[in-house]
Amino acid sequence: MKGEHVGKTTPAVVWASRLSVIATGLAVPLLNNALRQMSSLTGISSTVGIWLLWSIALLCTLVPSSSALTAIRLALPTIFVIVAAVAITSDITSGVAAALAISLLSSLFIFSGDIGNSFVQLAAYGDERRYLLRCPPAMLLVQILSWLVWLALAIVAINLLASDAAIIGAVVAIAALLLTIVLPRRFHRFSRRWLVSVPAGLVIHDHVVLAETAMFMNNAVVEIGIDLAPSEAADLSGKCSGVGLLITLKDFDTVVLAATPKTPGGSAIHVKSMRVCPTRPGRAITELTSVPSA
Repeated sequence: MKGEHVGKTTPAVVWASRLSVIATGLAVPLLNNALRQMSSLTGISSTVGIWLLWSIALLCTLVPSSSALTAIRLALPTIFVIVAAVAITSDITSGVAAALAISLLSSLFIFSGDIGNSFVQLAAYGDERRYLLRCPPAMLLVQILSWLVWLALAIVAINLLASDAAIIGAVVAIAALLLTIVLPRRFHRFSRRWLVSVPAGLVIHDHVVLAETAMFMNNAVVEIGIDLAPSEAADLSGKCSGVGLLITLKDFDTVVLAATPKTPGGSAIHVKSMRVCPTRPGRAITELTSVPSA
């Protein structure tokens, strides 16, 4: 693995994430006039929410990890939604438009593959090299819809409470609180999906697709290549499309797929080749197949 490349790239990417969060914070004062036009409860809760989420995002960039990746990928898009809601309910001045654009760009940037790989790598142990796996499209859609429902309930609860509909507002607020307890843990599973290179071999750490972590010693791995066409390899990517990695073994081994309604205990399959999808497959194949530096 090219350790020099990893060492130079990761700090630069993390610093870029810090700058994007700082830019978002500097844009918040541009909303002051729009926030003053809102009702007192809505305006105060929006202000408090934005600064609380911004503080969480900044802390995540200072202490990067897989948990921080989940938190910042929830915080920045939520700031964007709050800014968008403020923009919709007020006059869109140049300041509001600028805050909207900055928060959107910061949200998009934080979902880049480089950010994801950098955050999970900085929490790795010793000689581990972690490659974040791409989220399966069907599961990504479920996450987005769950997040939108969560935010909608929170926004509706605040507006109901602001309009003196206390009972209905409290019910909606409780529903939003329950989702606050449940959803972040479910989202975090997707920040813990990695292909891991260790001195002894390869590990597929993915409790979304697999029931058990799959581990393969170096002497069991024949080849690691780019998967460009359909093959007979076992698909451990969660049906991700696009370029993936094809791991070929010397002999058949067993992996256990995650539980489904039809197989509540999971299902074991025998594989000799398997497909996974890192977020940056080109970089992953380059590092995994390079001769270790002295």
